[in-house]
Amino acid sequence: MGSQYAIGVDVGGTKTKACLVGMESGEVLIERTRSTPCEQGGTAVLDLVVAMATEIQREAGEIIRGEVCPVGVCLPELVSNEGEVGSGWNFEWRGLDYRKPLAAFGKPYIESDVRAAAFAEGWIGAGRNADIFVYVTLSTGMSHTLVVNGKPYGGARGFAIHFAGAELVAWAGENKDIEVRQHIEVFASGKGMGERYGKLIGDPTATARDLFEAAKSDADARLLVDNSLLSIASYLGQLINILDPSMMVIGGGIGGNPEVNTRLGELVRPFIFADTARDLPIVPAALGDNASAIGVAALASHAAVS
Repeated sequence: MGSQYAIGVDVGGTKTKACLVGMESGEVLIERTRSTPCEQGGTAVLDLVVAMATEIQREAGEIIRGEVCPVGVCLPELVSNEGEVGSGWNFEWRGLDYRKPLAAFGKPYIESDVRAAAFAEGWIGAGRNADIFVYVTLSTGMSHTLVVNGKPYGGARGFAIHFAGAELVAWAGENKDIEVRQHIEVFASGKGMGERYGKLIGDPTATARDLFEAAKSDADARLLVDNSLLSIASYLGQLINILDPSMMVIGGGIGGNPEVNTRLGELVRPFIFADTARDLPIVPAALGDNASAIGVAALASHAAVS
């Protein structure tokens, strides 16, 4: 896998995590987390990434003993197969020379966060014994990656990560002439659920975490959660129908919750078309919120010697 150690920086829409990872086992040896300054723009986010990678490299001195650590960076954005950023939903790196400051750590390696997490789960996580599995992250946003023999599938351009990022059109009403458009990420992602719950209680700062806590005792909150999970399950069922994996691994702040994962597993199965596929394992991710940092560190280590 190249160097003995590598640094992974997982840039999220809310927080950024940097980890020193041992390449023999995937163990996280040092980890630091900071708030992501998305509202300050792409340059501020890039400055944070460089600062955190520098901090980890400095703190790792006694461990790495002068070894140069490859640095991988993963983003909650579209990233092409060539490592070019292709979207700006959370912050804008398109048109930004992010490679020059990152070159201080060697050849820059950029990846999407979901593919990095999927690689890690296939390497040392919940999918390590599966030849073909689909990794899904349900968190602030929603995305997926198909993993075949340990390799995340990127598609022709690197953009094969979305299953919920666009509207679907259906027709309702007695004469089936009323157009209905549903965008599941807006409706049932962590961000979407938080916004809907905020409207319900009149608090624009409400989050999905607040919603799930309230659902333990509040019937309206519980209904909102139930409706959201059923909608998500219907999409996951179609994802299984399309990709035909041997296993589904669900991570992220929502999907990685064992209780939510169990409920989703029950709700998904009626939406699976093939009888023989309906009992496939649907399991929570094993690596928690370190998955993306571990995965992109390992991918950067691979790339450094290829």
